[in-house]
Amino acid sequence: MKKVKSFLSFLALFLILFIYFINQNQHMHSSSTGMDHDQVHIPEGYLIPSVEILVQQDQSATWLLKLEVKNFEFAPEKVGDNLESYNEGHAHLFINGIKINRLYGEYYNLGSLKPGEKEIKVSLHSNNHGALVVKGNRIEDSTLVKVPSFIIK
Repeated sequence: MKKVKSFLSFLALFLILFIYFINQNQHMHSSSTGMDHDQVHIPEGYLIPSVEILVQQDQSATWLLKLEVKNFEFAPEKVGDNLESYNEGHAHLFINGIKINRLYGEYYNLGSLKPGEKEIKVSLHSNNHGALVVKGNRIEDSTLVKVPSFIIK
């Protein structure tokens, strides 16, 4: 009986610490919804960043994503900084609503995509990982890509 009580005490302590850790660590939250971090609202007086994306099949039959950003600089060396940044940071890439990767520059090779329609979305993020927002709207762009069941060269 003493061993059972010791085990249950250990298990309770472990669960309490585990739940505390999960709630304190932003990077453990689900990213499949695209709402994995807080928002960073750009105050008046700052230049408003923008992003436009272009996705096309390249000559090797893989898909290439190109970002055109304005009033925004990629700053991979500052990712994780706790301070909000309004005109620098990184981007998040989503395919069909699932976060695929962070982006730190103008181009990203999406590789071979399975046939069907794919929604490609990119959102701009502050160095502290917060999604950049202006007047309640995330700064992002998306496009639908129709991947054929045969290879176009």
